[in-house]
Amino acid sequence: MKPDIAIQEIREVRHQMSAECGHDLDRFFAMLEAEGKKFEPQIRRFREIERQYQQASIPQAEEQGHTMALRDKPKP
Repeated sequence: MKPDIAIQEIREVRHQMSAECGHDLDRFFAMLEAEGKKFEPQIRRFREIERQYQQASIPQAEEQGHTMALRDKPKP
């Protein structure tokens, strides 16, 4: 089987990050948390966009209470 270059690169980066923390999980997760704080405004913005998208994807019929039961037949 041909090796997947993207998977190989992800594993190399993950190993490099782990080595930077001395392969200590507590230090590794602390590093990830610190990196996440650097991007807090972007994360907040993403969550807001995601919430708006989810609200927009709710079908209008469900919002107005026009849902059909399983045994109901659609109007022609």
